[in-house]
Amino acid sequence: MGAFLDKPKTEKTDDIGVGRDYRYVVASMQGWRIVMRDAHHVKISIGDDPPVKVKQVLNSNGQKITEKSKLLIKEGMKSAFLQLDDSMKNLFGGIENKESGTTAICAILTPDYIFFANLGDSRGILSRKSDNIFSTEDHKPYMKKERIRIARAGGSVILNKLNGNLALFVTEQLVSPEPDIYIIERNKGDDEFLVLASDGIYDVLENEELCRLVRSRLTVTEDLKHASNQVLDVCLSKGSRDNMTMIMVVFDAAPKVKNEAVELENVWLESVDKRLKELIDSKHDGADDADSITLILKQEGFDDNSPSTCDIHLARSLIDRVLEENKLDESQQRQQSQQHQEANNK
Repeated sequence: MGAFLDKPKTEKTDDIGVGRDYRYVVASMQGWRIVMRDAHHVKISIGDDPPVKVKQVLNSNGQKITEKSKLLIKEGMKSAFLQLDDSMKNLFGGIENKESGTTAICAILTPDYIFFANLGDSRGILSRKSDNIFSTEDHKPYMKKERIRIARAGGSVILNKLNGNLALFVTEQLVSPEPDIYIIERNKGDDEFLVLASDGIYDVLENEELCRLVRSRLTVTEDLKHASNQVLDVCLSKGSRDNMTMIMVVFDAAPKVKNEAVELENVWLESVDKRLKELIDSKHDGADDADSITLILKQEGFDDNSPSTCDIHLARSLIDRVLEENKLDESQQRQQSQQHQEANNK
């Protein structure tokens, strides 16, 4: 079985809430991995004040946030990462496990700015109505900036691995605990939503694809749990083998539900459901496996009629549900048949 399960764990962990001028949702799924290693944390305000007070805490006399305040927040985020790294090393100093570590993607929202802190290959994006998508930059060995940093530390990149081994002794850490900090000015008429997500999402979706998918979900449902869960299901269907966690913060300029989009999607899903049940009833080869059914439906042209840019993968949750219901029906039928046979034998 190795590092993966025989069957993915598709149960979702969800959390939703509201802030001063946004709604948010957190969705996570273990997927194919043997264990769930992703973790997340959301805090609506800093300190004991309600969200509306945050501006007063960060600003000078209620004015727009100053350059000095921005610098303090930036340095504070960087310092927090470095202090946590030191604390972890002190806490586990006697344990030889130098390949341990984590990526991190964080964001602090103020009324005027969004502060992103990124370390590793998790990623933060900000979708705008103007299609000018902001994205943090992954710390991947094949990225020029990361190659330069590794070289300056006395290392080299071979086959996108750090010398083939993380346990190297050099004057500077090859894997740095210092995050990149990005300060983005908010535009309430243009900012749609931001997403903080682990690489299980980005392994199969480019930034533009993820933004299009989220937009399409927001046009058919106001339920952020349902929307975010569909994103995870699409990623699983597209082949993601990793844990998946996504925090989505939705602003006022985000797309709204459109009745026409809802109707088109419902009609398409009904056609998928009908064909899916036909395949199961006829015991079509592969009709007991979600991936096989997805491929069959794709080959039959259901992509062409899909109202979403993620085509047949959007129906993954429907396929999983119908297969589970069918297995339950078959189990009940076998149980009833067994009971009937036992009664006849008495």
